Amino acid sequence: MNPNAKMNEIQSPRCSAVFRIAFLFGAFLFSTARAAEVDYLKHVKPILRERCFSCHGALKQKGGLRLDTAMSILEGGDTGPVVTPGDAAASLLLERVTATDIAERMPPEHEGEPLSPEQVGLLRAWIKAGATGPDQEQPEADPREHWAFRPVVRPAVPAVQRSEWIRNPIDAFVARQYEQRGLTPQPEATRLLLLRRLSLDLIGLPPTPAEVAAVQTAANEEWYEQTVTQLLEDPRHGERWARHWMDVWRYSDWWGLGDQLRNSQPHIWHWRDWIVESLNADTPYDEMLRLMLAADELHPNDLGKLRATGYLARNYFLFNRNQWMEETVEHVSKGFLGLTLNCAKCHDHKYDPFTHADFYRMRAFFEPYHARVDILPGEMNLARDGIPRVFDGLMDTPTYRFIRGQESNPDKSTPLAPGVPAVLAFKPLVIEPVELPADAWQPERRAWVLEAYRTAATQQLAVAQNKLVAAQEKLAAKTAQPGAAEEMASALAVARQELQVAELAKVVAQAELDSLEQRITAMRATWARAEAGDAKPGEALTDAEQQAARTAARSEAETAVAQARLVLANLELRLLKEPADKKDAVNKEITTAREALDKAMKKTAEPSEQFTKIFGAKWTATRFFNSSTDDPQVTFQSRSSGRRRALADWITDRRNPLTARVAVNQIWMRHMGAPLVPTVFDFGRKGTPPANPELLDWLAAELMDSGWSMKHLHRLIVQSATYRLSSSTAGAEQNLAVDQDNQFLWRRTPVRLESQSVRDSILALAGTLDPSRGGPPVPQASQETSTRRSLYFFHSNNERNLFLTMFDEALVKDCYRREQSIVPQQALALTNSKLVLDSSRPIADRLTGALPKEAATDEAAFVRLAFVNLLGAEPNAEELAASVQALETWKKLPEGQAADMGRGLPRANLVWVLLNHNDFVMVR
Repeated sequence: MNPNAKMNEIQSPRCSAVFRIAFLFGAFLFSTARAAEVDYLKHVKPILRERCFSCHGALKQKGGLRLDTAMSILEGGDTGPVVTPGDAAASLLLERVTATDIAERMPPEHEGEPLSPEQVGLLRAWIKAGATGPDQEQPEADPREHWAFRPVVRPAVPAVQRSEWIRNPIDAFVARQYEQRGLTPQPEATRLLLLRRLSLDLIGLPPTPAEVAAVQTAANEEWYEQTVTQLLEDPRHGERWARHWMDVWRYSDWWGLGDQLRNSQPHIWHWRDWIVESLNADTPYDEMLRLMLAADELHPNDLGKLRATGYLARNYFLFNRNQWMEETVEHVSKGFLGLTLNCAKCHDHKYDPFTHADFYRMRAFFEPYHARVDILPGEMNLARDGIPRVFDGLMDTPTYRFIRGQESNPDKSTPLAPGVPAVLAFKPLVIEPVELPADAWQPERRAWVLEAYRTAATQQLAVAQNKLVAAQEKLAAKTAQPGAAEEMASALAVARQELQVAELAKVVAQAELDSLEQRITAMRATWARAEAGDAKPGEALTDAEQQAARTAARSEAETAVAQARLVLANLELRLLKEPADKKDAVNKEITTAREALDKAMKKTAEPSEQFTKIFGAKWTATRFFNSSTDDPQVTFQSRSSGRRRALADWITDRRNPLTARVAVNQIWMRHMGAPLVPTVFDFGRKGTPPANPELLDWLAAELMDSGWSMKHLHRLIVQSATYRLSSSTAGAEQNLAVDQDNQFLWRRTPVRLESQSVRDSILALAGTLDPSRGGPPVPQASQETSTRRSLYFFHSNNERNLFLTMFDEALVKDCYRREQSIVPQQALALTNSKLVLDSSRPIADRLTGALPKEAATDEAAFVRLAFVNLLGAEPNAEELAASVQALETWKKLPEGQAADMGRGLPRANLVWVLLNHNDFVMVR
């Protein structure tokens, strides 16, 4: 059958009528069965909230109709009542939700699928039953009064009865909820568990045997505060917490197809190092956000700070600029503001007071930006290294609203200016263009750029000189070497040609150095006039500038001749070495090379002022710009739009109600095992509100009042009594009956170590973890044998370490909260992986070395030490006895008795067992 004919049949009026009859009959049967049991609050209102409130609730009242209370439904809208109690057939509401004409149907097509027969049946049954609702039903609250959109105001610390338990204000807010719900906090965890918890939380590694021993023998409680200070000042703190923020900020090394860059940027690890350094220096959180969004406008010549814009450079996508922009808007909104602004890409947000245009106004902040890589001091080869950063290169590109989110259907009638949602417009937005220093938009003017070129050219000349000496020595040796005349003639011919190649290579290297100096001189001539303020756009060169340009052009042309001669000499050398049957092909190449040489020689006689400019940065090529944009010598613009600077200022303004709340929620989550706001990237009306909103606001105010110091917040949280609670549920039957999910923090929530800490902890316990920091990532092929922290592994959408992935490694596209899966492969990885098997013996040897000399052979002492250092707890009597017995059994095995194994293998076996213990991968 013709598929088009089939489609026509499906769409015919007759078929549509049949469908409508079947749909209504199903809904009728359902409504008849449910009429007696339909409940407005349980069955009807959830349908209206999910499908109708966005257009007929507090956000909007299309047609003057509200559907968020039973009373407002009965009141109807501009056209009158929409429900006739007791008569579903006469109710306009039922007519519209069952309409087959898409133009008439509600919800409209762009809001999703029509209501299901079950949902229609529930509405019908409710109307037939009288369309009643609760007497005191309240309408939806004004979206502007949503808790997350209200200003952060520091609440008063509550007075509570359990004052002796309180260590700082955090505990008072938690204790008030204990009293309100009849909860009793669990006892404080043991010293050993607290030490392990602190160490893993603050530096991502377990304590050393020496640190464990020191805490066990500490005479007073000062050890805790001292340990907190020590760990916060440890440079490994920045590495541990960098990985957390790299999850949220979507860190990714570059990926593509083969060598083709399609996503992120080469050398993006400079951004990672900036994050580590900033956290160790306690750079204020608001300053970190400002730099990530607009360092190029705030500090245009500070390479150290420009690294921060890797946050935006990472969003680069080769094939689709719209996708690049949309992901930027989505994740700036989610990561910094806890908003799902991406839900307004196709239409007005269904839950929050954000219009369709708001999405594109946010996009307009980013419309001009692009990515480039800047030359670093000492390295001119951007393939080897460089700073990936952003800049405004598309200043005149307009932002249009895409009708229904379709990029093929932009509304070009009204370009949109940058703006923020009205509900969050707490101050006028001031956008002022930024005039850039000359060497920011002409990076070749930076002193280290010119020096890097000179260094590279000088080194190349030195290499050529060394090769020339080697060729001379080789010819001299061949000349003095006895042999058959014919063989010697051939060898000498090759050696003489090799010498000629080496001589020409030196000539080329010298010519390139000379040409470089001439080009630098010519460029500096134009810079000098610009710096004096005498140059005007499009103005002709002065006589002196013209002369310098001609000299540079001629020098470059002469260099091209030398290079052509070198190419020809190399081909003539190949001709001497090739067998007879391949010489014709080489001769053809020689003919082409001679033609190229003639062409280059003729060009030297042509006067020109055009020469190859030295560049200090390269645009990252894209598919959607013309070829001139892809030219590494593209001219950067002398001003930046100032848009991102304005956005950064708005986001980090302490009047912004979201920024600090989102930040403290993330930090609290990592320390406490669960966030205060469960929907970590959605603080909007569809998200889950905080169980303790006063605590959230107090922490947000404290973060801002401390100068946005994250270390201050870390210290505050880990020094609270709440943080120090045991995670055990022993004796907590009453608490479990009231709050089984520990929503009100009566105990510590146990959490699984993130994947990096699992691997790094094993290496740290073995004493093999490489402490070096920073630098290029470890490629995937080298990761199995590498002992560097997992933070430094190459990590992209295409290349992810298998062991880390097994333990829920962060996805580079979206990871606001790590998954905590439980799968059999995790147990297999800890049982059989090379990492664990290779580390068990070193860990055992290290623990044995930590035992007092007199206890070195005491197996019970070893077992206690192993439990304490690997699990953070003393073994109970049963565990101790079983472990000692296992050690004795392993000793009797042939491999346990081998002379070279000694006591090590049985103890290594015990370590292997403990690494597979659940408590090893848990923070309790």
